[in-house]
Amino acid sequence: MFRLSAFRERLLKYFHDHPNCIVPEFRRREVIKTVEKGLFDLSISRKRESVMNWSIPVPGDERHCIYVWLDALFNYYTGALTRVAADGTETLDEDHHTLNRWPADVHVVGKDILKFHAIYWPAFLMSAELPLPERLVSHGWWTKD
Repeated sequence: MFRLSAFRERLLKYFHDHPNCIVPEFRRREVIKTVEKGLFDLSISRKRESVMNWSIPVPGDERHCIYVWLDALFNYYTGALTRVAADGTETLDEDHHTLNRWPADVHVVGKDILKFHAIYWPAFLMSAELPLPERLVSHGWWTKD
């Protein structure tokens, strides 16, 4: 269980101290209102049979897997730490300062995944004592026509 509720005040302070962290402004206000109402703790695992077979198993418990949003969001961070050699070999740096790719300058997301990127992701990063992305841009849906 991830104690999301424990990050309520830290998130609110961050949003108020960094007025341009979420744009447009009405999305920032929307996120602040959601956090002010209170946050529920978040289960970060699921029963294996309830998800796709590509999920990551919980170490020591093959019946469960990691919640997709915990796994998916941390791909931003691990991607920033990945070095790819000329031969295609990938290695992972241990320190985000080495490659100077973290924190991200901007995350661009659709409005339908704002909660995951504006509330869960910053709380996960805070819990790991990692810097937060500089700005989150939340757009409406882009359509072809």
